[in-house]
Amino acid sequence: MRHFLAFSILLLAGCASTSKVPPAGIQFSLDGCAPFLNCVSSMSNNGLYFVEPIRLAEPLSQSSWALIRAVAIELPGASLNSARFGYADITCRSNLLGFPDYLELLVDSDKQHLNVRSQSLIGFYDLGVNRRRVELLRSRLIERGIAIN
Repeated sequence: MRHFLAFSILLLAGCASTSKVPPAGIQFSLDGCAPFLNCVSSMSNNGLYFVEPIRLAEPLSQSSWALIRAVAIELPGASLNSARFGYADITCRSNLLGFPDYLELLVDSDKQHLNVRSQSLIGFYDLGVNRRRVELLRSRLIERGIAIN
């Protein structure tokens, strides 16, 4: 029983959003993905976790940033934790059990690419949910003319 409890705790353990976000600016990187299959990031060096950054149609402006945030909040189960120009921390809860996933958006220093990171807080494997979330965000931004393929 003790081993089952220890394994269950490990199975449910996950990570959170980027831990070292400075109070201002965009001169930082999103955290990488832990060695579990519950995360995707455009800043990952590992192909298992890598997802392409979202290419913006124009350099980021206040108006395009407001649209990006609005589209991200329209994702299923999404709620905004914090945001400032060029960075957003969003929690997305699953419909069935309400499990939390973290979605982060960070504009690249060139202001032409949107880096993304999406990770499940609970569990070692996400069944591809985080990758699908990022691709849904990408497709909705393309539909609105904010991003390009």
